[in-house]
Amino acid sequence: MQENKIYKESKLDNYEEKRKKVSFFHLTSDIFFSKVMEDLQACQEVIQILTEQKLTVKKVKTQYSIRNMENRSVILDVLAEDESGRIVNIEMHPKEDEDHVRRVRYHLSSIDMSFLEKGTSYDTIPEVYLIYITERDFIGENRGINEVERIVKRSGKRIDNGVHELYVNFSGKTDSAEQQELLSYMVNSDSNYKTETFPNLVKRVKLFKEKKEGINIMCDIIDRERAEGKTEGKAEGKAEVIALIRRKYQKQNTPEQAAEALELEIDYVRKVMNMIAADEDQSNEAIALQLLREEM
Repeated sequence: MQENKIYKESKLDNYEEKRKKVSFFHLTSDIFFSKVMEDLQACQEVIQILTEQKLTVKKVKTQYSIRNMENRSVILDVLAEDESGRIVNIEMHPKEDEDHVRRVRYHLSSIDMSFLEKGTSYDTIPEVYLIYITERDFIGENRGINEVERIVKRSGKRIDNGVHELYVNFSGKTDSAEQQELLSYMVNSDSNYKTETFPNLVKRVKLFKEKKEGINIMCDIIDRERAEGKTEGKAEGKAEVIALIRRKYQKQNTPEQAAEALELEIDYVRKVMNMIAADEDQSNEAIALQLLREEM
């Protein structure tokens, strides 16, 4: 009986420890935001309130990677598609101080390239809503939501290219009470909050901050992020070595010649050269990460 009591207490302590671990998460965290947005209804609430459009979401992907072998790849926080084929990309970048507008430009071009198949007409490119969320109003209009449009400079005539750029921030005022409530909630993300404006969003936040199932998912993500962070740190050093091996490979050195010149193990050099030969477009960093994961 006493052993059973101790077991129950340890399980309770474990739950409380994990709950505290995830309690600091808010929707301003791209990791937490992306996980919450996996739910179609929660994602739809956010999209409809911010765009003030009745977009019905039929599919959503989070942390969606668009690979580009020649240029920089991009990972989108949230990528959704509505029933009319319109695409919605939501990005959460509250703390970053960078050229947000040019980042949006690159995101849009990456989305277009991923959907435009070779040989197809440009009119097949879908209509895109890009919702870019930051902490401060870097545009300087003192508005919580700024929509940017293409216009003819002299006449002010609007040119519709199918792109809707919405820059959202937590410091400006919005046009509607619903938008203001949503942005305030994103900052606070109280798991006990009650509202009829976005009930599914609140339900998802509660799942990951209060329910055992959701808490375990978030804790696993935290642990994986930390592990990958450590792995990437180690990968930097390995990538430098792989760059040296790649140069030897490009000069048509044999593994034995490269190993002797670089003072490395022959088997290691041979393995790296084989990986390079299998996919010469693969970066040194990608090879380093793969080798590290095999060692773990």
